[in-house]
Amino acid sequence: MTDELVSAADRSANTDRPSQILDCACVVIARDGAEGLRMAAVAREADVSNALLHYYFSTRDELIRQAFEYHDRRETGRGAERIEQIAHPIERIRDVLSNELAEDEAVREGWILWSEMQRLAIFNEALRSSVADRSRRWVGGVATMIRVAQADGFVSSDIDADAAALRLTALVDGLGGHIIVQSRTRAEALTALEAAFASELGLAGITA
Repeated sequence: MTDELVSAADRSANTDRPSQILDCACVVIARDGAEGLRMAAVAREADVSNALLHYYFSTRDELIRQAFEYHDRRETGRGAERIEQIAHPIERIRDVLSNELAEDEAVREGWILWSEMQRLAIFNEALRSSVADRSRRWVGGVATMIRVAQADGFVSSDIDADAAALRLTALVDGLGGHIIVQSRTRAEALTALEAAFASELGLAGITA
């Protein structure tokens, strides 16, 4: 697809057109799955021409990868804004974990994208790198928050923050999958998370 097929007016009509397209790609993946994603379907969802879509995203794999990374950046930013409003370090950790199980369309969309990307990444090295990076940041972010709570005296310094973060995020990942396929209710998932949260951080006397 050459640039000549896309008019200058099309390219300049919306300076944030790539983000609009990526938003729509996330919607299509959440609805049809990554394997069901067709470039033409994304173009229709975004109300752009196929030529303009290909101008920004040359291949289907590139579109899927960038959609995943875009969604991750967007929701990470929203999460950062949310936890800035929470003063207590323990409640910040609880919020970051429990929000991943919230009844929210953006959260549901995120779980489907995450599940699809993990599956595709097994056989696709480029996608694997993106998924691995997101996973490291997810676990590392929770570990950092645990260390802050330790420094403030709310969590024992004897607890291995990295190990606790890995176990808690792995539990959330598994519970999110249960909710998506409806093998467990959201209430059951949140109860299981709260029990593990209290156990991992030594918070037996603290309730949600």
